[in-house]
Amino acid sequence: MKIINYNQTYTNKIPNLFTNTIHKTCNKNYTKEQLNAWANPNIDYKVWEKRLNKTKPFLAVIDDTIVGFTEFYDDYIDCFYVHHEYQGQGVGKALMNHILDIASENGIKKLRVDASITSKAFFESFGFIEVSKNEVKRDNQVLVNYSLELKL
Repeated sequence: MKIINYNQTYTNKIPNLFTNTIHKTCNKNYTKEQLNAWANPNIDYKVWEKRLNKTKPFLAVIDDTIVGFTEFYDDYIDCFYVHHEYQGQGVGKALMNHILDIASENGIKKLRVDASITSKAFFESFGFIEVSKNEVKRDNQVLVNYSLELKL
């Protein structure tokens, strides 16, 4: 596995990974309606392409297959997702270590993330501490997530 900078070859694969991961791994913590509001199964690839060209996420790749991605800017981790078939295999750890390396190189003293109910324990395993429980409204659905911070 390697962590690479955003490559447009993966533009349409990233939203598929995002949507499938949410629907297949978060369904124990969120209702179908909440999952659809969070990750609409009718993917708007043009919106994603604009976002990805702006955020330039880091990609976890195994043999040219994208198995995870994350966006990281300033001190904030956004869109941290590992393909549902590759969870528990070190992909998330590799992405997080990549972020920690970048933070160290840039003198960043604190990392922030808004984590789902499902992913909260993953971030806590790296030492992130809950700052607040949030209710986010999206498409008439209320989704719970947590703001977490890690002091470096």
